[in-house]
Amino acid sequence: MADLRIFSYLPNPRVFKATIAARISGASVEVVGGKPPELLGWLWDYDAHELSEEEKTRFEDIARIGKVGFAGAKIYKTDAFLKAHPFGDVPAAFGAGGDVGLFESNSIMRAAARLGANGAGLYGDGDPLKASRIDGFLDRTLVFALEAQRYLLSFPNTLDKAVYADMEKAFASYALGIEQALSTGDYLCGDALTLADIAFVCELCLLSNDASLRKGETDAFPAMVSKIRDYPRMEAHLFTLMDRPEFSEDLSGYRRKMD
Repeated sequence: MADLRIFSYLPNPRVFKATIAARISGASVEVVGGKPPELLGWLWDYDAHELSEEEKTRFEDIARIGKVGFAGAKIYKTDAFLKAHPFGDVPAAFGAGGDVGLFESNSIMRAAARLGANGAGLYGDGDPLKASRIDGFLDRTLVFALEAQRYLLSFPNTLDKAVYADMEKAFASYALGIEQALSTGDYLCGDALTLADIAFVCELCLLSNDASLRKGETDAFPAMVSKIRDYPRMEAHLFTLMDRPEFSEDLSGYRRKMD
């Protein structure tokens, strides 16, 4: 039995936070899922799987109507899933054979570090102040990620100057902080790789999806990820980490896209 079982739409760089951390820590992680539209035909549960037509009929009594990401659509969520994941979204992780539900990608990543024998260094080596500094980077990355999500969801129909300008401001604020942090060390939190670096890489990979989402009418708005080149320390750190084997197993496609 894996230490963590994660159900999500795929590919998803936010899931890759946990799989990268697990390769370093030694934790075992199992990931199941499909492309976003396909999840409407899945059972949302610890035993998540694609439903047959017979199963859809059998599970009709648990079908629920989506309110956010799949607004208005029928989704097959079990009571056990909602007990474990009160917000009802993905990525959704389960530990202890399904008895414990973990949600939010940074929290799932923390679990992947804590559950492995070699994961202490990723989260401060037991030093509460080091761990709290890492938490600070993770929290700031989430602030950036919220704006990035709003921006990405605006494609292709609602992207406008206001949305783009907000994303530019959020990107510049985040990038300047990362650039400053890297001016005093090779990693974001000192002289060793931590969860802060993993989250940083994965969120920028997610942002790079804007290069493939844009249509002809959005060419007036340059791909946000192209602005990475304006921050040389951040750019070098991003690509150095993406080329490490623990990262490249999940992120090689994003690396090629960024090139």
